[in-house]
Amino acid sequence: MSELKALVGVDFALIGTKLKAVYEQKDDGYAVLLIPSEQNADTGVSIGQVIADIKKLVSSSGSEASTEDMEKELTESLSGLSDGKDGFDLDKIVVKLNMAYLYINKEKEENAETEYAFQLQIVTEGLIPKAVAQLVDVNNVSLSIWNTTRQKVIEKMRLIKIDEYIGIPAVAGDA
Repeated sequence: MSELKALVGVDFALIGTKLKAVYEQKDDGYAVLLIPSEQNADTGVSIGQVIADIKKLVSSSGSEASTEDMEKELTESLSGLSDGKDGFDLDKIVVKLNMAYLYINKEKEENAETEYAFQLQIVTEGLIPKAVAQLVDVNNVSLSIWNTTRQKVIEKMRLIKIDEYIGIPAVAGDA
């Protein structure tokens, strides 16, 4: 008789982006896979909304932890971007998750493998003071973070380092 196999699919949202993942129970552990997929018409989440969600999580957990220090540090570090006297509005910065990949394979307690790749877009349009924006204005900042070497994921997510882009051979030890 053959062994029963099963996958559990999960639909969820991360940073305002709808994603799908699968969970597989294995003989000596489990595997989780989040496959990279193109995202369309994503509105993203403002930094202010992220802070509000963290506050809700903290308060619903019954914890005495406070988010005031985090919010104060963020506001103070971004205050130079504000034209007004009221300080910087954290709702003006929107973060979008463009693509994500995650693979966790834990076969035995001492043997776990984790790979990831994330592409974020930070919408900064209209944040630069007008006096500076005449010289330089930044509409978006993109950020790719990865530790995977899987060629399919690298190609799908267009993860490429500058040296590779311009054709310089990689130095031994580069990943």
